[in-house]
Amino acid sequence: MSIINGIANAGHVITDPVGFILQSLIGLLGHLISTARVDMTGVLDRFLFRTVDPTVSGNRPITANPNLASLNFGMTLAVDALIGLVVLLTSMRSIFERSMRSKYDLKVILPRILLAVVLSHSSLLFMQMAIDLNNALDGVALSLGGPLNADTLPWSPSMAPETIARLITGQDLFQVVLVIALMAAVAILVLAYVIRTALLNILIVTAPLAALLSVIPDTRTHARTWLRLFTGTVFMQVVQLIILRVAVTTEFDSSGGLITTVYALATLWLMLKVPGAMNTSTHLESKAHTMFHGLERSAKHAVMPAHHVTHPPHRAT
Repeated sequence: MSIINGIANAGHVITDPVGFILQSLIGLLGHLISTARVDMTGVLDRFLFRTVDPTVSGNRPITANPNLASLNFGMTLAVDALIGLVVLLTSMRSIFERSMRSKYDLKVILPRILLAVVLSHSSLLFMQMAIDLNNALDGVALSLGGPLNADTLPWSPSMAPETIARLITGQDLFQVVLVIALMAAVAILVLAYVIRTALLNILIVTAPLAALLSVIPDTRTHARTWLRLFTGTVFMQVVQLIILRVAVTTEFDSSGGLITTVYALATLWLMLKVPGAMNTSTHLESKAHTMFHGLERSAKHAVMPAHHVTHPPHRAT
């Protein structure tokens, strides 16, 4: 039987070489899509719908990872030593310097130091509270409608085995190329969530250092940068799930045809734009805050000369 099939394939190559090449190419791409679909579905099911510790099965909190907790504790001890050094240097400056700023530095920094100590030692608790809030909002987004899982996503029909078999049989190269582009977009989404988890691990470890940076005025901008990065990294998930919920609810075709593939590509494009949009919004907010303080200082400088002119100082006669 295999000999007969081989002879038939050889005859097909001779009579229609272009069709044979096209059929072989579509078959190869279909096999690639089917294999990649299984791998990416498992990763998305673990990372996309909640933020938990990916190193173990179940829903263990990410801050409960003993390795991360150990690194965070070591960083906390280092920050305690650095806080002692900051207090010592500030105290010596208030003793030996005669400037007005040095006299008030210690009074201003001491409350911030106490707050930094509390934040550094409780950083795991506070970060897990933010992650739990994100997971609760994720649950709300997942519950607003039908089941939302790896099999009901907007791109699932386009990558289903029956759709791939139909494309191979019909030799629809154009839609196969679109499905390949869709698969590449899903792979980028998978990579984004793996990077998100790695970045969260780094932010969890460096949280005590961010608390220390909030003490000194010269480094407070770095602490705000850490906070913006942590907030955007955590809550990008709920925004993407809301986009996903809207896309699934308003989906008008789930047959795996051309329009389904294009719709899934549009959904993935919006989801991948979320981190950049959140980062841009936080920078715009920071610029607006800085501009407001600049205008406030300019207004004070403009009012002060007028105040001196209206109320001239009394001179001794």
